[in-house]
Amino acid sequence: FSEGNRRKEEVEMKSGTRKIFQLCALIALAVGLGSLAARADSFYSSEAAWAGALSSSPTTINFEGIGAPYAGTTSILGVGPGSSTTVGGVTFGIGPSGNANLLVIGGDGSYYPVSTLSAQPTDGVSPADFSISLPSSVTALGFDFGALYIGSTATITLSDGTVQTVTVPASTSLAFFGVTAPGGIDSVDITLPGGSTT
Repeated sequence: FSEGNRRKEEVEMKSGTRKIFQLCALIALAVGLGSLAARADSFYSSEAAWAGALSSSPTTINFEGIGAPYAGTTSILGVGPGSSTTVGGVTFGIGPSGNANLLVIGGDGSYYPVSTLSAQPTDGVSPADFSISLPSSVTALGFDFGALYIGSTATITLSDGTVQTVTVPASTSLAFFGVTAPGGIDSVDITLPGGSTT
């Protein structure tokens, strides 16, 4: 995948006491994979290793061409839980604990070289909560994500009940999170804790 064709899921935090959860989404979905070796979910921090576990090519979604029309600009798409946008049949939005979050799209160069989608707490104490709802169950999902100013730990909850904590790097670095889930998943919730930044 080229950098411009990837949906980047990035988790951002601003300095001071306010955290920003920016998801500059690269979502790669693999639907209808053949049999996977293990029946339990498997997790990957390497895109190459994740891609090697797939039996078909994933579908890639990005945020190019929606919202912020000019490089370096941002647009607010909504405020609070329920605020969402749908791209390629996948709905991205503010999760249930993001009660004071803005859903923001940043054009190329606003945060990273590609368009980004962001859940940004406005009160400095609410968790940054980003949800992804898939149109149907998939057996593999992968995305890149990062933190705007400083790193932290994100909690990733899959619809099959699996919960993973993942280190979130500071910008401009990105981390890859991938999963193969033989039983299928149809939603993901990614949360960054509220409160002060250390």
